[in-house]
Amino acid sequence: MASQIEAHVWSVEALFSKAQIYADRMMAAESETGELALWSAVLLELLARAALSNVSPVLLADEKSWRNISFALGKNPTAKRFNPSSIGVKEVLARLGEFDARVTQEVINFCASHFDKRNSELHSGEFAFAGYGSSSWLPRFYHAAEVFLVSMNRQLSDIFDDVPHIRGLIDSLSDQAAQSVSTDIAAYKKVWADKSEADKELLTQRARLWASRHTGHRVNCPACGCESLVFGTPTGPVTTLADDDGIEQKQGQLPSGFECVACGLRIVGYSKLASCNLGNMFTATTRFEPSTFYGLYTEADIESAVDEAERNFKSQFEPDYND
Repeated sequence: MASQIEAHVWSVEALFSKAQIYADRMMAAESETGELALWSAVLLELLARAALSNVSPVLLADEKSWRNISFALGKNPTAKRFNPSSIGVKEVLARLGEFDARVTQEVINFCASHFDKRNSELHSGEFAFAGYGSSSWLPRFYHAAEVFLVSMNRQLSDIFDDVPHIRGLIDSLSDQAAQSVSTDIAAYKKVWADKSEADKELLTQRARLWASRHTGHRVNCPACGCESLVFGTPTGPVTTLADDDGIEQKQGQLPSGFECVACGLRIVGYSKLASCNLGNMFTATTRFEPSTFYGLYTEADIESAVDEAERNFKSQFEPDYND
């Protein structure tokens, strides 16, 4: 009989198998109790760690000790009393956001809040999940869980039953976002329409000047039509190109916020931006002088260093009146 090789405890297989167990515990809990939220928080962390391990188990290692990295690589400990240490869950989320654009700031913020409640529930006298109605967190939980599952090339049905119901909860988030944004845009559009033509002209010029001086992706405001900006968070690899004019680096940006200084409309969150056609990814380009990019000394730096050396040399031969 062939011996069965046990999966590494930080491997995606081990973490996902454990997540399946906690999914069963979560689904068996009563929805009106804090137990449902508690098991969901444990499950969500296991899925997040499994998703990061799917990139590489080494990413789970606490870099404070190289032995943790060695352990993540599957090497047996070579030191006595060594206990492998992995990174905290918030660092897990931050690293996932670097590798997968679907792990948006909205997903990270919800998970961080959910984990904070779990920590308070387990490590203090507070009943953090008491009165925590499922309608306020369950759709966002399933959305985050699906993001992590897709990151591992898995799907909701691999871990949950009644997927149509879960899909309905996730879709409700988009409906809520679209309704909220539509209401805001309509309100700002009405206020803009009531302004005088002179005020509109002044605000339009101000918005054009502001948009040209700030970093972001220029778009037309959905409420007033003026130049405005979409802000993003970096995602994906950095592309570096060199030419005679210097070094150019480009990186994709996932929209995270919008602002128009003409009418005052602001939109925060990818789901809301996507619902009003402001969710398209864009590219941020940064140019560097070769000396800055490579950390080289410029002519001015060399001249300054020479002048300082000459002053130091001359000071060695100045009269000393301390004898």
